[in-house]
Amino acid sequence: MRHSYFLLLLLLTAACSKKSADDTGGQETQVLVRNGFEDLEGWVPNNPSLTKENPHSGQYSVKVDPAIEYSLTYINPIGHLSPTRINKIRLKAWTYQAKPGKAAVVVQINSPEPNGPSVFYQKFDLSEVSKWTELSQVLTMPAVLDPASQIRIYLWRFEAGGPAYMDDIELSVEP
Repeated sequence: MRHSYFLLLLLLTAACSKKSADDTGGQETQVLVRNGFEDLEGWVPNNPSLTKENPHSGQYSVKVDPAIEYSLTYINPIGHLSPTRINKIRLKAWTYQAKPGKAAVVVQINSPEPNGPSVFYQKFDLSEVSKWTELSQVLTMPAVLDPASQIRIYLWRFEAGGPAYMDDIELSVEP
């Protein structure tokens, strides 16, 4: 009986370990987070950014428009993503911009102090119009990074001329 519990625990641990081959020559990468927004309904307060209007896959995506400046934001302390230091991460996300303009995907890391400064900020402007486009960027983390610092990933309306959407986000360790 004890062996059955041990085997179940071992299987659950293995299932939680996420590694996948990506476009880096077949090398295995560790996926830190993957979200298509399908599981958020009912778990977050009603938010107009979570929408069924224009998903890339599944039923949901997040959007910004003239009435919504920022989408729902992924927030997590860096130390919760990985027990070891991360030097580089790859951000993948699918984006859609309905009209010409500049919506942007933002990756920001904030100091753990309340109202502390941003220690990392990268903005990726959307340029394609009326089609889903994959964003795939490698980000080099700051040389000194407190594990309690919070990473934030969100869609910003910025200078968008109409609605913009983001779906199917993946953050992984880059070898």
